[in-house]
Amino acid sequence: MPNFSVFIAELRRRRVFRVAVFYGGIAFVIIQIIDGTFEVMGIPAWVSRLLIVLLGAGFPVAMGLAWVFDITDEGIVRTKGLATGKPGTSNRTLIAVAVLAVAFGIWGRWGGAGRNYDPSAIRSIAVLPLDNLGGDPEQVYFVEGMHEALITELAKISALRVISRTSTLGFGAAGASIPEIARALNVDAIVEGSVLVVGDRVRINAQLIDGRRDQHLWAEAYERDLRDVLALHQEVARAIAQQVRATLTPEEEVRLASARQVDPEAYQLYLKAWHFRTNESPENFQKTVDYLEQAVAIDPTLTQAHALLVWGYLLTQLYGFISIEEARTKARAAIDQAVKLDDTLPEVQVNLGLYRFYYERDWAGAEQAFRRAITLNPGYMPAHYEYGLFLGRMGRTEEALVAVQRAKEFDPLSMQGPVGLGIVSLHGRRFDQAVAYFEQALELYPDNGHIIFWLSTALADAGKYEEAVAIYEQLASIDPKAYSANIQTLIATYAQMGRRAEAQTLLDSLRLEDQDLVIDPLYMAEVYSALGKADEALDQLELAFEEGSTLMHYLKTRPLFDPLRGEPRFQALMRRLNFPE
Repeated sequence: MPNFSVFIAELRRRRVFRVAVFYGGIAFVIIQIIDGTFEVMGIPAWVSRLLIVLLGAGFPVAMGLAWVFDITDEGIVRTKGLATGKPGTSNRTLIAVAVLAVAFGIWGRWGGAGRNYDPSAIRSIAVLPLDNLGGDPEQVYFVEGMHEALITELAKISALRVISRTSTLGFGAAGASIPEIARALNVDAIVEGSVLVVGDRVRINAQLIDGRRDQHLWAEAYERDLRDVLALHQEVARAIAQQVRATLTPEEEVRLASARQVDPEAYQLYLKAWHFRTNESPENFQKTVDYLEQAVAIDPTLTQAHALLVWGYLLTQLYGFISIEEARTKARAAIDQAVKLDDTLPEVQVNLGLYRFYYERDWAGAEQAFRRAITLNPGYMPAHYEYGLFLGRMGRTEEALVAVQRAKEFDPLSMQGPVGLGIVSLHGRRFDQAVAYFEQALELYPDNGHIIFWLSTALADAGKYEEAVAIYEQLASIDPKAYSANIQTLIATYAQMGRRAEAQTLLDSLRLEDQDLVIDPLYMAEVYSALGKADEALDQLELAFEEGSTLMHYLKTRPLFDPLRGEPRFQALMRRLNFPE
């Protein structure tokens, strides 16, 4: 102990402690500057790591110099021997001890903390919303599009389970810790990043973080011209796959290395369309179509835009903005072009399935397309979701629930999980179960007109008419256009609960008004069936069939058509629809 006390006194005399504090303070400031500015300035991550390593390596050098030399009025001089005159520790020994101490600290920070890290253990990833480094609110749609595109590319890797965008949106702002987010989304790792657009250049900064220990694993910056933005997404996805040692199949290798150039203006219009597509409302459906049509007019080779147009035309038609014939014609042209350009994209196959299902009533062809989309990309959530809804509409309830539950694994916090399970349960006539699912979805999204419509329908099918009317009437203030577009639901419910006069009055006013909306005859058939007017209902069903109604699959499962099932005209329609057994 005396020798140790002498050693401590000697450290003080030689001002080693003072130099250590000073060096540490300067190093801390430099590291803060690196963390706060290098990413914004676009400086590669390896530069940051190099500077931090140099700062660590410089510490023992500074300590050694402080021990050996002193700053006096005469300049820098070699420090005199021990003040006590007692034998002490040599300079070489002290420097060696300092070096070992620093090396042990570095090992403890970087080596020790990560010594148990096994990158191959990461098999599920969530990409948090990307930061808009430019700060321009006009670029929000672009940053959102980059987020979706990166998730889409990662989801092409079958060895990884990648969480869909909607489930990650609530974690965009600061709040929950990385381990909390990882637990909520049930993933092994988190990807954080940012997007910066300057002129015709786009930069993505990405970092991979161990979700369990909040440990930084990897970071890098990537920059390309806007024309090469698809290749940029693929480059980042491949880099992340390499970091977690995910094995790519030969097909995945090809898909992640086959990006083509895009027209920057057309691609930005596509991203604007995607922005409105993800904020579902009748008005936004039309905006989605408008931007997509502009995009393909500029760049007819933009495959994703053609594919998404099928969805846009379907929704604008279902909400009565365009006729069935117009929607079918436009959707056919869009899907034909998408398939011609690239039929290996899962989004093309999903929309091909939707087209075949709604406009061609090709049930077997629709199933084939949905299944191929899943084969092409097992991690593509919409493929599982749409396939699940298809199975439910065909009466294959158990298979449908499995498929939608699989979709929910990729998007655990979105409304699509409970809504999809509710729709499937409704088609399977599990009404109380359907109500429970829709109520669960409404808790997550309390003002969503789509959910309110389905909950009202489920309550009516369950015989809870008063509750169904109360729920449906909320739409009048929340989403007036959705209220008007689905008014037949309220009329049918009035009829079922015995308020036939009110139902008839509302029906008459609906027919007399100058309507901007086009109402599918099948909806009118539901109303007439609820009113007990079988002939009028069958007339409307036959009209719906001839006009190519996109809702003819309702005949297989909807309870409102039960009073008609013994009618020869209804049975003839069922034969013409040729539903699979």
